[in-house]
Amino acid sequence: MSDPKEIEEIEEIEGLEARLLVANVSINQLVRRYAGFLLQLIHDGSLSSISTEKLNLMSSYLNKAVTPGTLESSHEQRSAFFVELWPIERQYRESDPAFANFVRCVICCFGNEEDWLRDDTGDDTPLWFFLFYIKKVCPDIKDKFVKFFEETC
Repeated sequence: MSDPKEIEEIEEIEGLEARLLVANVSINQLVRRYAGFLLQLIHDGSLSSISTEKLNLMSSYLNKAVTPGTLESSHEQRSAFFVELWPIERQYRESDPAFANFVRCVICCFGNEEDWLRDDTGDDTPLWFFLFYIKKVCPDIKDKFVKFFEETC
């Protein structure tokens, strides 16, 4: 049985997802918004457990992810980001788990609507995945996450 806090979180995220769907926010818009959220976390110091050098590296990828047209580019062009990022995640999986988890968040910023539909997870949007991955880096991030995405509705 789930605890009341977990049930409340599920209801809150499902409500947010429903509002985003009613507002016709596309998957690509959500992905870009998530990249913007991650950039904000870097800039506001929320990721202080990760070195500045590593955050700067991820910022360069996130800046590409928020650039209009990146998610609409060909699969081959976007795949280049995955090819670069997965080895970084693997390299730090044991030595710096917080950074490796953050790299997974950044990887999510290069999947687009076509990928989402093809993967057919059963979820309407990747919102749950976004929250799941960032909570591995910042366990108490849910309220900030919800507030940031509510601005999209």
